[in-house]
Amino acid sequence: MPKSLQVLFRDAHAAVHAEVQTAVTRAGYSELTPGHHTVLRNLGEQGARPHELAVQAGVSRQAITKTVDELVRIGVVRRDPDAADGRGVIVRYTDRGLAGLAVARQQMDVIEERFAARVGAARWAEVRDVLDELFGDV
Repeated sequence: MPKSLQVLFRDAHAAVHAEVQTAVTRAGYSELTPGHHTVLRNLGEQGARPHELAVQAGVSRQAITKTVDELVRIGVVRRDPDAADGRGVIVRYTDRGLAGLAVARQQMDVIEERFAARVGAARWAEVRDVLDELFGDV
């Protein structure tokens, strides 16, 4: 019996995540834990409000606040005042955080190049296009 779609996606996510985590750790970000990714994968280069991060991650605002506190402590994000809302904040990457993001993105490029070499550039481009069509707006 072939693997279910859920298992294929789970295994793909686990393999990619492990490789990116290893690269980031080697680059000096050993303090990052899998729990930190609830914020980091949803942050974006322009930053985001804590409420937005909680909604995107599907966790409570309290969980996001705790995670952001940890990320501020290790120097990868900061809280800036929200110009549109005097009471609010926007969580943004620090320079150190952006450097770590660059490491992660570089490793993702390496992974994609390896996938393309394994299945062929045209097939890999098609896989990517299909995944983007299905999940690009999610």
